[in-house]
Amino acid sequence: MNKIQINKKEMYDTVSSCLDSKSALWASIPKVGEFKNQFSAVIAQIETVQYAQQQAQVFLGKSKTQIKSVVAQKADILNDSLEAFALVTGDEKLRVKMSATYSDLYKMRNADFGPAVQAIIAAAEENMEVLTAEYGVTAEQVESLKTDLDEFLAINGQPRAYQVASVEATKGLELLFEEADQILNNQLDKVMSIFKRRDPGFYNGYLAARVIVDR
Repeated sequence: MNKIQINKKEMYDTVSSCLDSKSALWASIPKVGEFKNQFSAVIAQIETVQYAQQQAQVFLGKSKTQIKSVVAQKADILNDSLEAFALVTGDEKLRVKMSATYSDLYKMRNADFGPAVQAIIAAAEENMEVLTAEYGVTAEQVESLKTDLDEFLAINGQPRAYQVASVEATKGLELLFEEADQILNNQLDKVMSIFKRRDPGFYNGYLAARVIVDR
């Protein structure tokens, strides 16, 4: 993120915290809750894309073998969770598919390595709800693996599988910031005027949170 985006993101977080801390005051007004949920969802997306951007930039200057090693490590951690899930549910076919170790993955020919990791990602996404709820897998973990695999594929002269490298993430951030601004300017700011006289302290606190501080 650039400096302007960093400052805006701090403002977004401040606004979100302000609303969270006073939720009892607006809980009876569904429209505030609707806009707040939309705003929180965009903030979460910004954080996910920001993480992908940072991870992509980490790999600049690294060798193909270094990147492959990192991808293999992350894929191994993810398929361990999938293997455990398969054992618990009795899914023998999935267990066999997810049984590869770090060493198994790293020793694969580069041409086979990408598809093998993609299969792990696909299995994780297919079972994401239960993996997140019960096996400690996070969406960020999967997105990080996607980003790293894209970097490996690019440096190996293959097309990216997920297009979440730094440039793509930057474009995504721009759109997400525009969406967050739209929610604030055209939705939350307007509905929050309800509190201008009903609760001036809360309303003024919200306005204060809306100020972008230039760090």
